[in-house]
Parts: sequence; C-alpha cells; structure tokens
Amino acid sequence: MTSQPASTFIEKGIGRLLSRFQQDFLPSQTLSDIVGQAERLRGMTETLLELSHHYPERAGAVLNVLSGLADVGVIHDMASAAEEIKALANKMKANLVSEKKETGEAFAGFSALVGQHGSGAVSTLGSNFIQGMSPEVKEKPGQWIANRDEPYCSPEESIFNDEIICLHCGGAFSMLKRHIERQHRQSPDGYRVYWGLAPDYPMACESYSTMKKLEASRTGLGHYDRKKKGRSRIKA
Repeated sequence: MTSQPASTFIEKGIGRLLSRFQQDFLPSQTLSDIVGQAERLRGMTETLLELSHHYPERAGAVLNVLSGLADVGVIHDMASAAEEIKALANKMKANLVSEKKETGEAFAGFSALVGQHGSGAVSTLGSNFIQGMSPEVKEKPGQWIANRDEPYCSPEESIFNDEIICLHCGGAFSMLKRHIERQHRQSPDGYRVYWGLAPDYPMACESYSTMKKLEASRTGLGHYDRKKKGRSRIKA
C-alpha cells in the first residue's frame, strides 16, 4: 500500500474542518446564503492552505486549535470562523521574523494561537452567552468571564493547599467546579482550555480532596462487603 504525502492529509483535514463548520453553523440554505457561503468558504480554504504551506509542521495543530475553538463556543458561526482563521494567520505571519531569529523555539500551542476575543453576546446560545463560555453549561443571570489576557493572577499562583483562586474573579474556593459553572458558565474542560491550563489542572484544593478521600474511606464508599451482604439474606 502506497502512503499519501503529508500535504494530502492536511488538505483532507481542512476539508473535514470546513465541512464541520458548514454542518454546524449553516442551517439556512437560501440562494443568497449559498452565494455568501461560497465566497467565505473560498477565503477560509485559501488562508488555511497558505498556512499549511508556510507552516507544514504546525498545520495539524492549527486545525486542532480551530476545532477546539468551536468546541468551547468561541467559534459559533461562519463569520466568527472566518475571523478566527484570519486572526490566526495574521498572528503566525507576525511571528515569522522572530521565529527565524530564535530557531528551535517550541510551538507554543493553543494558548499562544488564540488571541483576545470580544465579549459580544451570541443570541443563539442565550442572551448572556459570551465567546469563550461553554455552551453545554446552563445559563444563569449575571454570568461573565474575564478577558483571556487579564487573569486575576497567574495560574502558577492560583493553587494553594487549602484553596484555589478563580482566574476570572479572584474568589478563593476549596472546590472550583461549581463556582465556574454558576458564575462564569464554563465547564472544567472549558475553563482549562480558555486559560491555557494543563489537562490535570485541579478543580479542588489538596486539603479538600484529602478530606473527601478520608470521608469516603470512613463511610465505606466504593467498597462492597460480600460477607455482610450475604448475612443480611439469611432468615432467622
């Protein structure tokens, strides 16, 4: 079996990504919509092909970034998809000169590619939805998120033995998950992606996790006593 060149796989990846955007964000198919879509898709395709040509070793990561932006709601329609692709291309081109001077610099990944996003509401995802929130999290009044380049503190300074600091508002919590879902409409995974955190960034402080483990051990949670269960079935 002959192997296909890397460029072929990247082209197929671009096709799959844009097909996903079409399927997810183009419910209307009037004649005028189709004409506008064709022009927009052509522009996005040309931009992605150009990026893959100049950055072949990063093309796969670029497609993953764009797919991730759609997963967390930053990309929510075809217009925002076109904007993010254009912004990504401009950012990578601007870094081209510095990258040539500093050869060997590792690819910064997701957090370096996604720039600052506006805070406009998305009507199809709720009146209070902000780009960067998690669409699957229930909407509540007053939910908000901080700008990505303005965290309350650095992630390294947010974790303590007895509390975790919310990067949006600076609140201190023993367990962060409930707070970010209620106040900032972000799932734990969405929170980690938005702030560029590691996949194992904790949602509870160490003392809280230890307490829950001890409580579970004391109450026998997760343990099944076969002997005790068997004795309960013996009739007197």
